[in-house]
Amino acid sequence: MRVHSPLSIAALAVALSACTGTSQTSGQGGPAEPGPGSAEEAAPVAEYETFDPSAYDARPPKRTVEVTHQVPDRLLQGRADEGVQQTVEGFRVQVFSARDKQAAQDFREQVRQWWENQKGQDSASVLGSDPPIVVQYSQPYYRVRVGAFAERDAAEDALALVQKEYPNAFISRGTVTVVK
Repeated sequence: MRVHSPLSIAALAVALSACTGTSQTSGQGGPAEPGPGSAEEAAPVAEYETFDPSAYDARPPKRTVEVTHQVPDRLLQGRADEGVQQTVEGFRVQVFSARDKQAAQDFREQVRQWWENQKGQDSASVLGSDPPIVVQYSQPYYRVRVGAFAERDAAEDALALVQKEYPNAFISRGTVTVVK
């Protein structure tokens, strides 16, 4: 068992009493603000501030930043998908159907020749400059179809043109590859 001397107990009591006294500082750690009517009232800033900022240009410096990038113009103009091939569920105009493959291929050639003669007129805007003319097989028929359209409205415009030459033509659904 350890015995403390009365001197060490007195020193401890003095140290603890020093920690519990009233503070001479404000809550912010600086000197206490003088109260109203006290001899140490705050002086206005103009009485002791001598710095005049009007002699200095307070505007921020002009920045000339030139941005250079390697982003293609079509991306900056919101045309990122221009010229991109995409396979979608779309439409074609069907002009012929037969069980005989050779008959379908011969008819395809006939449609191609018709298109070559038709191209010079305003029809290129409807079907494009070189529309696909395909022979598709779906048991038991070979079908000759023209064009590739993502939108039904475009297929209907093409149908109106094709029906002038092939009155039994109609729109068929299928997977097509279109270029945006």
